[in-house]
Amino acid sequence: MGLLISTGANAATFCVPGPGDQPEAGLQGSVTTAERNVPGGYKGTWCGARLVGANNLFDRGSYGSTARIGHCVYSSMRDPSDLTAPTTGTAVIDNSVPSNPQVTGMLRTPAMIRAYSALYIENNLLLGAFKDFGPNGTNPVDIYDVSGDCLHPTFLSTISVAGGNHDGWLTPDGKTYYGIPFGGVRLLSGTAAAPVLNPARIDLHVTDFSDPRNPKSLLTWNRLQMPAEVQALPTHPLATTNFHDISTNKAGTRLYMALYGGNNSLGGNNNNPIPAQNQQCSNGMVILDSTDVQNRVPNARLKFVSFTSWCDQNQQIDPDYGDGSTASGHATEYIIHQNGKEYVVTTDESGGGLAGNAAGVCAQRTYGRMIDITDELHPQVVGTFKTDVNKPANCAAILAADTNGGMVHYLGIDDRFHARLVFYAAANSGVRVVDWADPANPKEIAYYHAANDAATAAGATDFTRPDIKYDSDNCLFYTGWNQGGLKTLELTNPDYNPCMRKSTSSGVVYTDSVGGKGNVKVALSAKRTATGLVRCLRAGIAYGHLAAIRRLRYL
Repeated sequence: MGLLISTGANAATFCVPGPGDQPEAGLQGSVTTAERNVPGGYKGTWCGARLVGANNLFDRGSYGSTARIGHCVYSSMRDPSDLTAPTTGTAVIDNSVPSNPQVTGMLRTPAMIRAYSALYIENNLLLGAFKDFGPNGTNPVDIYDVSGDCLHPTFLSTISVAGGNHDGWLTPDGKTYYGIPFGGVRLLSGTAAAPVLNPARIDLHVTDFSDPRNPKSLLTWNRLQMPAEVQALPTHPLATTNFHDISTNKAGTRLYMALYGGNNSLGGNNNNPIPAQNQQCSNGMVILDSTDVQNRVPNARLKFVSFTSWCDQNQQIDPDYGDGSTASGHATEYIIHQNGKEYVVTTDESGGGLAGNAAGVCAQRTYGRMIDITDELHPQVVGTFKTDVNKPANCAAILAADTNGGMVHYLGIDDRFHARLVFYAAANSGVRVVDWADPANPKEIAYYHAANDAATAAGATDFTRPDIKYDSDNCLFYTGWNQGGLKTLELTNPDYNPCMRKSTSSGVVYTDSVGGKGNVKVALSAKRTATGLVRCLRAGIAYGHLAAIRRLRYL
């Protein structure tokens, strides 16, 4: 069972290794040269988490995303090299034995052959969208029924939606799909003297799946529909090339969108000399009111609520962030915290990309944020998370030692509507598990970085990319690795893994031979620890005003 050592406010804590752990040798989140360059390749590191089962999915590589329901897991491909190959598509995996997941089928309908982040299950419907822009001018989205035998999903329909699908979101009721294109003609271009607006640009498209056998396009939206005073802000929300991610609240009445600007973006248009087109601060989060869409009001429209730039002075709560312009908004996940308040958990992306080398790590300047949206007109960053390898103060040492690392990139939640743990897919830093019980002071409680796959290049490491899916019934989380395929993990600290601790209690009222009454209460608890199973029996006997308690502890 790992312990936690605080390294200060707004800093992650290290997981103290326990029996069976294989901890990082260098900076938190790093892979040292010595770890990479060993016979057979990198052997992996882990602390507070362990591998339960894995399937390398035919060693096909290019892992896309993961969805799950019951004992069924679905693993897609991001950029398959051959769309006609029989192993290309969304793999159907039987995980009824978590230590031995088995591929039982392959979904190869138009979208499922290259589904990426828009792979979701809601209300017994499995949706997959073809990554980015589809073939021959199509943008296919497939939907399946998984309410029966989830190992044999029932195909319902395909629709070509209005725009591309780099990311997307299916509302919790399974009735509305929001798609986010990435790329295409910019909304604002031209010269300073002759700017060009592109009103046909699609930043967001919406599809009705109320009848999943007969889906229908509802509407499209772009930033020109924001109020004029918002368009004219000095943070230039029209300047950025793309949005990147989206989620909704539980009711489906609010949208939370990641605006992918900044001066260090993988999407291009960095440091544009034309002031109105400079996207340095057109990053962050946009909130829209989707009530009319959710209620299917005729001629529904999305209504602007707020735009938060990472450059807004009140959002700069960590000095490592500078003015916030180095980061492009990447992921936005709505949650209800255990404290009852609403937040959006975000991650960033930057020009460092997924290279993972020392220069790439120093180019990242990206971070995870916890944003309080109690006042949705004025969202506020209240906490941040990054590993030590992402701290600018460590850059010189990282370059000198040729240290590899990643960034908090994609994410998953233990329970979106009673959240505490965030699972970050941190690319070449592996999976990082962070306890956000205190939204202002996150603490890393576990990490796992998989050993190299046979196809991983010498001196390199495999990386994890997709959103992590958590199975609360079995306390397992499902991660995808670019070459290594699907890996099922569990936390090893019973304080964070309820499946490693169980308790029950009972009581009885009795009457003795002379009519006196009393009661007996018994409680039994068991917890798995690094040294074995610890059981505790607690018995209480009350008779009149007298009481006695006995505790027995078995090691």
